[in-house]
Amino acid sequence: MFRFLFISLLMFGFSFAHSVEYTVNHQKAVVVKIFFADGTPFSYEKFEIYSPDNPKIPYQVGRTDKYGRIVFIPDKVGDWTVKAFSEDGHGIIKKIHIEDLSKVSESPNQFGYLLKIFIGVLIILLVYGLFYFTVRRKKVEKI
Repeated sequence: MFRFLFISLLMFGFSFAHSVEYTVNHQKAVVVKIFFADGTPFSYEKFEIYSPDNPKIPYQVGRTDKYGRIVFIPDKVGDWTVKAFSEDGHGIIKKIHIEDLSKVSESPNQFGYLLKIFIGVLIILLVYGLFYFTVRRKKVEKI
């Protein structure tokens, strides 16, 4: 009888070791929504979040959801860094300033979409100009 009671208590204890518990809390969270220029969500792509205290070790890592969202709850004030990137090299690095843990303010976009296009066109024209003038110089030297 004692053996049966002991084995029952032992099995009861082991059953708690393999259980999974959860709680649901409603807190102030930061939601970052990422999408491509055409509006399609940045779905299921990798991201890393860095706290103001430790810019080397990620505070949180994971993948965006179906709608391209990243959700995290900051525990300190300061500039948090969100890095999201896809397999083909697209991505963002965004700083989010937390002044008060109940309020979140977004840092201004330093490089807009149009500025990136302008810089790309400028680089193409620069490469073309360098190529054109070097070929022209070689032709002038031959004459």
